[in-house]
Amino acid sequence: MNQSIDRLNDVLTTKGLKAYYLVKTLRGGTAAMVHAVDDVSITVHEGEIMGIAGESGCGKSTLAKALYGWVNPPLQIVDGSILYHTGNETIDILQVDADRLRQIWWNVVSYIPQSSMNVLNPTMRIKDQFLNVIKTHKKDYEKEEAEATIVKHIDELGLPREVTTSFPHQLSGGMRQRVVIALATVLDCNVVIADEPTTALDVIVQRGILQLLRKIQRKLNCTIVTITHDMGVHAQIADRVAVMYAGKIVELGPVQKVFGDAQNPYTRFLISSLPKVGDKSKKGSIGGKPPSLVRPPRGCRFSPRCPYVMEICRTTEPGYEEIDTDHFASCHLLG
Repeated sequence: MNQSIDRLNDVLTTKGLKAYYLVKTLRGGTAAMVHAVDDVSITVHEGEIMGIAGESGCGKSTLAKALYGWVNPPLQIVDGSILYHTGNETIDILQVDADRLRQIWWNVVSYIPQSSMNVLNPTMRIKDQFLNVIKTHKKDYEKEEAEATIVKHIDELGLPREVTTSFPHQLSGGMRQRVVIALATVLDCNVVIADEPTTALDVIVQRGILQLLRKIQRKLNCTIVTITHDMGVHAQIADRVAVMYAGKIVELGPVQKVFGDAQNPYTRFLISSLPKVGDKSKKGSIGGKPPSLVRPPRGCRFSPRCPYVMEICRTTEPGYEEIDTDHFASCHLLG
């Protein structure tokens, strides 16, 4: 776990964010709304690594796309705001036009998508892909200056220079992932959103990727939002973690507090599923499956699976309470 850091400012804030998918059902082709991100309000501090956790289908990747401003049909923003605070300027990324959005990308915020090691253009050398990004987002860069920036960035991240003359197929999966991370941070942006950065990699390569992300955060003094279902990754790299379930944040706080004193039953299940050295006991699992986000259950969305469910859980949505300093949770058991 990272040590606590001094946080002077907030760099990213969402308020009442609702990001839904408008889809057609199989029966009759009628339109339906998938409540993928449903009334999410979070604040991300300058210079921290913020983790977003939860099962597949809980809305993590949709939240990542919304934070990046990559909102294309069938995804649409129904309500809320996403504010980036840079210097003396506050930018609502959902209100800017396409030209301004392109200026924000890579300069203010960059995005490492899922399966990012497969997003590289297979017909271009790595150096040319870096040059494309720099020329797109920094019009005033000369080619020589851009090439010097690439070499300097590659060196500082400890990647071998020969990768710049390679094609993607000539690199291993782990090296391609490192290249994509380097590509996303070549222009020293304020915020990096990494969606499942270690998925499909073996544990040794995963460790290298996490070390690279931590190195980037320290070198650039940037903020990283890392999104993964793997609670072990959050335990290793995050300063704070937000746990999502069925489109909502159910717990948020410093990693030490969330892992040491989880307040929401869903968070406890996620943490208890982690393997521990020397522990040979059988791990329990959460019964049932996540609810449909077309028609989420009334009350607490975890109530159909929760072993501690009470009648109020089935009828009334729990409030979002501050349990301890900067530690929040949503559960009727808190009362």
